[in-house]
Amino acid sequence: MTKRLVIVMTLIAASVAMALALPLVGLVVASERSALINELQVEALATASLLSSQPQSQWPATVAAAPSRPNERVVVVNAHLDLIADSDRSNLDRSFNRPEILRALSGVMSSDIRPSRTLGTDLRFVAAPIVKNEKIIAAVRYSLPENAVQAAVHRTEWSLALFVGAVTLVAGIIAWLIASSIAAPVRGLADLAGRLHGDLGLRAREDQGPVEVQAVAHALNQTAERLQALVRRTERVAADASHHLRTPLTGIRIRLEGIEDMAEDPDLAQEAHHALEEVDRLAHRIDEVLALAKSDELPKELIDATQETRGRIHQFEAIAQDHGLVLLSQIDDGAMVRVEAGAIPRLIDELLGNAVNYAKTTIGVTLETGAETVTLIVEDDGPGVPESERQRIFERGMRGSAAIEGGTGLGLAMVRDTVRAQHGDVTAEVGDLGGLAVRIRLPRA
Repeated sequence: MTKRLVIVMTLIAASVAMALALPLVGLVVASERSALINELQVEALATASLLSSQPQSQWPATVAAAPSRPNERVVVVNAHLDLIADSDRSNLDRSFNRPEILRALSGVMSSDIRPSRTLGTDLRFVAAPIVKNEKIIAAVRYSLPENAVQAAVHRTEWSLALFVGAVTLVAGIIAWLIASSIAAPVRGLADLAGRLHGDLGLRAREDQGPVEVQAVAHALNQTAERLQALVRRTERVAADASHHLRTPLTGIRIRLEGIEDMAEDPDLAQEAHHALEEVDRLAHRIDEVLALAKSDELPKELIDATQETRGRIHQFEAIAQDHGLVLLSQIDDGAMVRVEAGAIPRLIDELLGNAVNYAKTTIGVTLETGAETVTLIVEDDGPGVPESERQRIFERGMRGSAAIEGGTGLGLAMVRDTVRAQHGDVTAEVGDLGGLAVRIRLPRA
């Protein structure tokens, strides 16, 4: 934004300066040339007047001091066309027959340009008669090479070019200051909006920038306040639910365990055992719901996924043996990720628990370390999931057509939300064992 504003405003200022400078160049160049010619004419007339009042013996000194410009030459030629004074101190008493001298000796002041064979360039000259006692006794000529005149004109042109450059530079600086005053508050808002997901207590300053930016900051603060209030209410509801649900569930579990232990009727004991399983399943679902509610709230830490994955596999080996399953694993070393504490164990527990329910003989766990990602794959040799359902099974409440009874459709939804909260992605596919494979990719730290 700043760059675009600076470029646009600088281009506008440069265009305006050029539009003003181009016509001005023509006027200034013409004025500079005209002023130089007028000065030569005035100097020629003044020198002629001065020489007419002096004895001829003083003319060489007066002529030698007359030039006021580099490469300027002043000569005096008498009525016999003899050179009698020269500011260049050339040989005198030689013929100096020039057209402008002849016109000046005839009483006509001349000012023009002509080629000079001596100099090899055009010559700008002004020649005036020297009159004494109403008689023309000599002629004085001021001359400059035309390239010297052009050099003076070019200096003026360069001055105008520097003026345009200075205007453009100043316009660029002013544009940058204006753009920065506008863009800085916008960048601040963008930075704050990017950090709000980690801290809803952040607030933007509402007294910086233009009125429109202040209005955006005010709206962003109001939105953050509403979100913060909503999250607090959600946390309170989750805490209340955890407390009010776990307490009666614990009481129910104790009573069911007592019934199972004291029941003399085997059928009654079996029913109590099944009821305990349902209580455990309900407690697990409560944990899932609470995890979903808090999936975006926990801070990120540097975690060794290799160590945590091996630890969870070791815990699940006994569960796999109880179900008559083989648990295979291939774990790479050095799988460091930046995730919330407990995210890796929670993901593995959910996926392995899901695989235990569907596997026939084998469960596989693979942890691969790539250049930029760490990939966790949990698969089984169960019936799998049809391709048309592989994306939908990560939605809350959605279950596959081959799902077993008793599930709620929240487990894989929790996996997806947890992975996304760590800036990763999760997909379902056909695994090497023939059943469902859930592939999780997390950025490598």
